[in-house]
Amino acid sequence: MKNILFKDLPKADVHNHLHLCPSPERFFEIYPDFGFNFPKSYDGLDRMIDFILTKYNTIINSGEDIIKLYDASIKSSIDDNITYLEASIDINLSRYFDNSIDALLDETKTLIHAYKDQITFKPDIGINKNLSIDMTFEYVEACLESNIFYGLDLYGIESEQSLIPYKPVYDLVKKHGLKTKVHIGEFSNAESIKNAIELLNPQEIQHGISAVNSEYIMDMILERDIQLNICPESNLRLGAVKNLKTHPIRRLFDKGIRVTINTDDTVLFHKTVSDQFEDLLKLNVFSPEELDVIRQNAF
Repeated sequence: MKNILFKDLPKADVHNHLHLCPSPERFFEIYPDFGFNFPKSYDGLDRMIDFILTKYNTIINSGEDIIKLYDASIKSSIDDNITYLEASIDINLSRYFDNSIDALLDETKTLIHAYKDQITFKPDIGINKNLSIDMTFEYVEACLESNIFYGLDLYGIESEQSLIPYKPVYDLVKKHGLKTKVHIGEFSNAESIKNAIELLNPQEIQHGISAVNSEYIMDMILERDIQLNICPESNLRLGAVKNLKTHPIRRLFDKGIRVTINTDDTVLFHKTVSDQFEDLLKLNVFSPEELDVIRQNAF
């Protein structure tokens, strides 16, 4: 394992926002005249969201642009030898398809079929908390009827936003056998993770790194066998951690919690899954053997 090259190994990416995950190379192939530089860091989730809304989204004028980004993201995953991909399809992006969720779902079906021989792509229903709860229910029901989704992922501002309205949504998708995920614990405290687990009972948590501040919460995650889908480079560039050397992933792994390493938003953070494995290896955060365990966790 000493001479392992993670780029050469099959990998999974299970925390991926599809319209934000082209590699920079793939992105500039389709948008060579993008008029903004991608920041090296974003100084918090609010700043990243502001960059997306005021800069990145200026390239998106129609559903055609969304499909271009989706296509580039899947190709970027294949470039990095990702053989298994769970990525969120943000249902609010239906606004670029004349507010037709069916049109968005039809295009997603086409992509699944187009790449079925190159990658196992299992889309998640992506729910941004800025979408009204009534519209969320309407779109989720359409997604369930489509039979193309394997999971659900809820994201947006973590702090000071109640998860209570989403419990019926989680109950609904569980009845249909979908995997459930929730973004929590990157910029919110360990107590917020406890609340999310007790209310939504997710199978996986996107980020969840603040659990390291509470032995009780780590025990809770371990006892319920909840997987943490962590994105180290995202955490670093958003300022959730000071450096990779002291990233909480090491303590979470040592606790026995199942962790994975993922991209989150490749075009914003410029690191593939392989890049992040190699970075953690070079910094001696993990041994090659430990990283291979983490690689296999994601499958």
